[in-house]
Amino acid sequence: MTEMHPRSDRPLLLQAALDGELDVADVLAFERALTSDAELAAEYAELQALRRGLQALPKNRASADFRARMEALAKDEPVRRIARAPRWLPIGLAACFAFIVGGGLTSLLLPHAPPEPMQALVADHMRSRISGQPVDVASSERHTVKPWFATHTLLSPQVVDLASEGFPLIGGRVDVIGVTPVPTLVFRFRKHLISLAEVPNSVADLRRGSSSINGLAILTWRQGAVTYVAISDAAPEELIALKAAFEKATGDAH
Repeated sequence: MTEMHPRSDRPLLLQAALDGELDVADVLAFERALTSDAELAAEYAELQALRRGLQALPKNRASADFRARMEALAKDEPVRRIARAPRWLPIGLAACFAFIVGGGLTSLLLPHAPPEPMQALVADHMRSRISGQPVDVASSERHTVKPWFATHTLLSPQVVDLASEGFPLIGGRVDVIGVTPVPTLVFRFRKHLISLAEVPNSVADLRRGSSSINGLAILTWRQGAVTYVAISDAAPEELIALKAAFEKATGDAH
């Protein structure tokens, strides 16, 4: 989907954007639509505000008495359902089984090729921008971000705040390559966000150097057993400056 869906499909499109389910091409098309369609942008902003409000609501637990009654009903209900089962139920179940064996299960069994590692990182960067939540842990403090990563990824990343160099750290998030979670630091440069993923070389063999995907600048370099991937809509030279600042800071840390 490189063109926006018609108005009748807007709810599905907005929900997919909120849930981070759009691929890279769709994210770019959605961003263009937000820029050109004030009504769509307002509706998306309202949904974001509604989601934040719902997430902030207190979580109430059901009373012990209510849970006990539900558990009692759950134990008794299967017997009553079997007693009331209609005569056509066995035929219906057989038909459903035939459909699953004949074709419904095929799509589940067919392997789906995962996106290329670089495409996956770009998609995660784009989703974080569209969702309005670019980080999972919001902090510029190394002693907050680094321990958080230690409980969410296999790699303990190097975490530095580069505010003195013009790249303040705003936090971190977990991106995914294949089935492996990788730590990603998020820096701000003026009005731009820069994602810096720290990918173990054992997870992906990424080509080093400068490149671009869908208008996003990418800079990749290695330090030891880790490949660093910087992604942003900032100018390529800004990523080079970030790399120099990061290497200086992490070199000082050693």
